[in-house]
Amino acid sequence: MIYTDFVLRISLSLALGFLIGLERQLTGHPAGIRINVLICMGTSFFTLFPMLYGSDQVFRVGSSIISGVGFLCSGVIFKDSGSVRGMNTAATLWCTAAIGILASTGIYAMAITAAGILIGSNLILRPLARKLNPITVGDESEKQYRISVICQENAEQEIRLLLINSNSCKTLYLNHLESGDVVGDKVEIVAEYCSSGKPKSNVLEGIVGQALAIPEVISAGWEVL
Repeated sequence: MIYTDFVLRISLSLALGFLIGLERQLTGHPAGIRINVLICMGTSFFTLFPMLYGSDQVFRVGSSIISGVGFLCSGVIFKDSGSVRGMNTAATLWCTAAIGILASTGIYAMAITAAGILIGSNLILRPLARKLNPITVGDESEKQYRISVICQENAEQEIRLLLINSNSCKTLYLNHLESGDVVGDKVEIVAEYCSSGKPKSNVLEGIVGQALAIPEVISAGWEVL
């Protein structure tokens, strides 16, 4: 491999990584220009190394890159309020690594085409997914909720029955129920529920509203765990 080929392939990796990162940065995602450029160029460096010495181990290096970048991508995936975030960013970084491999092997047209498809997919599929979201069957991920009620001691049993009977709505499933003294003759009753599908804010608001309608109730609220 001559020096000009090396520079051309690395330059293409840099340019494609920059374009992919620019789209991510302009749309407000954490992995922007620098990360995508570094991943695209890094995979090119690793792929070019055996080629510079005339080795035929390019395929083995490529499989190692897939594993290494996959481990790196796990660092951008995190759980937030019962939902998983960063999956799209991680998948984009993984595709960026593949594009870096294509560019480093001299398959310029395919590398450019792949980068265009990746950028186009991120730009077009995002609004499309948002439009389709309201008519989806539902999210099967399980969510946890907590309802907390502070009331007079003489209303404890009534509140407990209310929280238990809310289990009959078939959208919330009671996991835990406990009572504890607060101050004087006041008690706090805490119920924890699990549910699958879309957020149950309307159901939870209904339960809290029923509790607040009881004169002995001082405060009531709910939260997502």
